Amino acid sequence: MNSNRIIMKKQLTSLVILPLLLVACAGGGQKRLTVEVQGMTDDSLICSYFSPATVRERGDMTTFMVGGERQGDKITFSIDMPDNQQVYKVFLAPQNFRADGPHQNMELFLLPGETPYVQAVYEPKSKRIDYTLQGSDDQQRWFDFQKTYDSVQLQLDLLNFAAIMMSPQGLAPEDSIFVAMKRLQEQIDSIKSEYVGANPSDAVSAFVLTTFPNNARFDSLYALTDDRVKQGPLKEWLDLQKELADRANASQKAREAVVEGAQAPDFTLTDVDGKSFTLSSLYGGGKYIVLDFWGTWCSWCMKGMPDMKKAYEQYRNRLEIVGIDCGDKEEVWKKSVEKLQLPWVNVRAEGDDIPVLFGVEAFPTKLVLDPQGAVVARITGEDPAFYTLLDSLATK
Repeated sequence: MNSNRIIMKKQLTSLVILPLLLVACAGGGQKRLTVEVQGMTDDSLICSYFSPATVRERGDMTTFMVGGERQGDKITFSIDMPDNQQVYKVFLAPQNFRADGPHQNMELFLLPGETPYVQAVYEPKSKRIDYTLQGSDDQQRWFDFQKTYDSVQLQLDLLNFAAIMMSPQGLAPEDSIFVAMKRLQEQIDSIKSEYVGANPSDAVSAFVLTTFPNNARFDSLYALTDDRVKQGPLKEWLDLQKELADRANASQKAREAVVEGAQAPDFTLTDVDGKSFTLSSLYGGGKYIVLDFWGTWCSWCMKGMPDMKKAYEQYRNRLEIVGIDCGDKEEVWKKSVEKLQLPWVNVRAEGDDIPVLFGVEAFPTKLVLDPQGAVVARITGEDPAFYTLLDSLATK
């Protein structure tokens, strides 16, 4: 599975993330949001929210069901949040949300002191929900701005759904649907870019910037805006996005350097027993070395561990594995290593320095090194190609 397929898989699965993260949970703070839906048969609404702190800790968004009060064909939902001063990013969707129709979910920010009122009409034939927002002037203008590319977004949503049905594991760059989706996304990005470029002092530009991926386009647009945008209500979100963009740029440069044949960067980290481990200490021992970048929060990482253990047992005379945990707290990491009974060297990367040093952009990522520390291959995702490679190396 190549990196383009991984990226596309992430884009496609964004439409079905809400049901997958559904947990039993309830808010316990002040009412921050009221939602009124007409024509919906469900009596519950899915509400998901997260904050910049959640993203930095690689945590899951909090997701819970909100029960509504029905009056005729209208249902009213009142939603509270734990912290009235926190800026939350919120996603709303009906209980039966399955990404089988366009415009089923809504995204908005909850700013301190705001209590937005959302009205929506559900259209059962198209499975579409039309939302209107009564909130702050800036957020309403952002909501209205999104309507300028609504028709293009609708086409993209429908292609997204078709792609999921055709190829749940993602599309290759040459696939016609992939090409069409990329073209539509570029149209949307151009509309957004033009707005930010023409309105560098408008608070709405801050909302628009939060919808860009963390890439060079975000960097260039962010640089155009002034302090009224950068220091405004969404400052913490924009700061986070700038951090992620800088990290992505550094990781991309490292990825271009840590390629087949290049010497892997050396590092020293603390292992699960509290001892210092240096990668180069394994060089010259005659064994191939696998650097496995993983985390307990990564479902595919966890699913792949049984096969990794089988491969290690089979090839341990020719192979060393170094598991590099990323994004977990120390206690969680240690308990997981013990529970999974991982028999290889286990170290933990505190922060993002080591993943960035190796150009890791997705998890799991495995770098295979020769016995002297030169890169043999980089494999992203839980890909059978990794085990095929181990088979071939074992015969050398």
